[in-house]
Amino acid sequence: MRFGHNGFVSGLRIAYLAAYAALAALGEALVARPALLWLDGQGILRPALPWDVPLGGLSLLLALLVAGATLWLAASAALGRRPRVPQHAAFLLLLALCLAARAGTGEPLPPADPSAPLLEGLRTAASALDAGYHGSYAPDAFALDSALAKLPAPGYRRLGRALPLQVRIIPSTGPQLDPLPGDSPGTLYLAVSPDQKSIWLTALALHGILRLSSGLPALIEAHSGTHSLPGRDPDVPAYPGMRSIAEPRR
Repeated sequence: MRFGHNGFVSGLRIAYLAAYAALAALGEALVARPALLWLDGQGILRPALPWDVPLGGLSLLLALLVAGATLWLAASAALGRRPRVPQHAAFLLLLALCLAARAGTGEPLPPADPSAPLLEGLRTAASALDAGYHGSYAPDAFALDSALAKLPAPGYRRLGRALPLQVRIIPSTGPQLDPLPGDSPGTLYLAVSPDQKSIWLTALALHGILRLSSGLPALIEAHSGTHSLPGRDPDVPAYPGMRSIAEPRR
């Protein structure tokens, strides 16, 4: 008879643990995708373009709390301790919050295309360079960065911080078409010719130099106080209202 009672108690404990394991798995499943998307978009290991994840930070917190509560309940069961009613209530409240967070928000949206802010940064930098041309180019990194700071950021993040548009001035005989070590997405390369009469401008995106839909680098060449638009013939200067081949017809 004692054996039967012990077997019943053991079976009840197994059913209890299985029920809580299933509930914990349900809670994690509800918040895992938005939590992971939000975390990946913070650029913890490398620069990233974040998804638009409603309540992403909250989802990550709930996922961690559910995991911690599950481990605590499992450890208590292994030690023969029975969780009390408030502890059960707290665990169920976490699951309810997971359900509410998942049901009350829409689906995560993919990252916004950073091409437009990068192209705008290139055009702004080129116009500032031409405005300061007096027989030669003498680019001022601080002044250019200040002008770029007024533009919308391209959206990249690193360690939870938005990466700004910024310039890197390089003496060169041609455009910089490969990323340089240590540079973050959003860096604008200003390759200055030896005679300081020309500057080639390119922008660094997440996976290399920004390219147009045609596959060509989004290159601006500033020469003797005027510049082409990205992707156009450098011998054709920009003028007000001129449309880049990267811009769609309206």
